[in-house]
Amino acid sequence: MVVIGQTVQHYKSLSIEHLLRFSRVIGLECVELNPQGVSLDNIDSVLSVLGNLKVTFHLPIVGIEGYDFSFPDAKAKIDKVVSLINGYKSDLGILLAVFHPIEGKGNYDTLVENLSRLDVPLVVENIPIYSNEKFLELYTHLKEDLGAQLKGWLFDLAHSYLKNGFNKMFELLDVMPVDELEEVHLSDCTANEDSHYAFGAGILPIDDAIRKLKGLNYDKIIVNEVDAYPGIWSVIDSYLYVAKHFNKRLYYRILARKFFVKPLVQRKLRRYNIR
Repeated sequence: MVVIGQTVQHYKSLSIEHLLRFSRVIGLECVELNPQGVSLDNIDSVLSVLGNLKVTFHLPIVGIEGYDFSFPDAKAKIDKVVSLINGYKSDLGILLAVFHPIEGKGNYDTLVENLSRLDVPLVVENIPIYSNEKFLELYTHLKEDLGAQLKGWLFDLAHSYLKNGFNKMFELLDVMPVDELEEVHLSDCTANEDSHYAFGAGILPIDDAIRKLKGLNYDKIIVNEVDAYPGIWSVIDSYLYVAKHFNKRLYYRILARKFFVKPLVQRKLRRYNIR
């Protein structure tokens, strides 16, 4: 059965700990964490509220952290992430770690060297600067150099749209080995930006994506890489949408919890000036 996750990181004045508590209260089953939200500095407080949430971990990327595992001059920062993951992989229950292909001033050998230090399965994510063919070529090289540590690849719908256009956004699923597809990122976006909007706030055909995945009998991990736009409850509605199609029991559980806890959560959110 598909594991359904949600990206969790700081939001306005809410800390990662606040959002993990909220994730548990509302009944989510999996979260995707990243170095923006979790580090060696706050790992103990994160573990204290994580509960039985499943975890995938997104390694640093240039667009958020300003570096990634391919940057030779980011060794000190990379060392801390490696220490975090290897030291707490069991406590966090990390299913896998996600990384991007080389961007900017990155170096392939540095990327492979740093990834090889991790003691968790890895998946590589398609990004807009890579054509389908270039991504397949990179994936083939990574399989040779990382071996069994590379569990598979990740399909990001918005990234594929931004690279391939509206009519060809699903073609990567025909180019890449679909039996090695280990994770999917879903989010909505605008015409020219990886906006990470909740479903329905942008232009992407999320219905078509769901139908495509079900047609492939996909049964691994789907993470909603959705920020709280247009609002924090739109994140939950997007999560419910995926659960409705892949896990009805989870869908009804969260729907019921949303009904009962929303007034209480709304009162707490107003304390932080969030509506």
